[in-house]
Amino acid sequence: MSFNSTLHKAPLPSSLPLSRHLSAVLFHPTSTHSRQAKLRIHGWDPTSATNIHFHEFKTPNFESPPPDPNASNKFPSHLLPSFQLPSHLREPFAKLLAEIAPTTRRVVIIHDYLMSSVVQDVVSYENAESYVFHGASAFTTFSYIWEANGSPSLDDTESYMQLTKVPALEGIITEVLKG
Repeated sequence: MSFNSTLHKAPLPSSLPLSRHLSAVLFHPTSTHSRQAKLRIHGWDPTSATNIHFHEFKTPNFESPPPDPNASNKFPSHLLPSFQLPSHLREPFAKLLAEIAPTTRRVVIIHDYLMSSVVQDVVSYENAESYVFHGASAFTTFSYIWEANGSPSLDDTESYMQLTKVPALEGIITEVLKG
């Protein structure tokens, strides 16, 4: 889930019965993402909420080539250098976690799967836990895993036939992302 859509859902926890146990909602974006999300928010002012705090992480400059409209693969490969940014966020996140965890009863981290390497130090704290939010549908996630495993036959013939109609990732995602 993008930072923008996560920020739109930020007021939701304060409306739930769980909110009496919730002391703060923290966002830890890069400065650019924070600025963009705050400008795009609709229906409430993120600066007026007293329990929402932003801790902006600085990121190093990186190569940002223009898109290649003539590329044979239509995946936006020009964005690949930005995919290395999470490797620079682990240390500042770990430092912030080291500040928060000892002074908080419970720390819950919700992140998208691309940030798993950033939040891996959560396991070092007994009062901290992390959850991956998958922005893709369960069907999409299953179909990617199914294809990665060689599109094996399924016991349910109807499901198998539906999955064979899903376009393959070939030509959509670069080999770098496929791993």
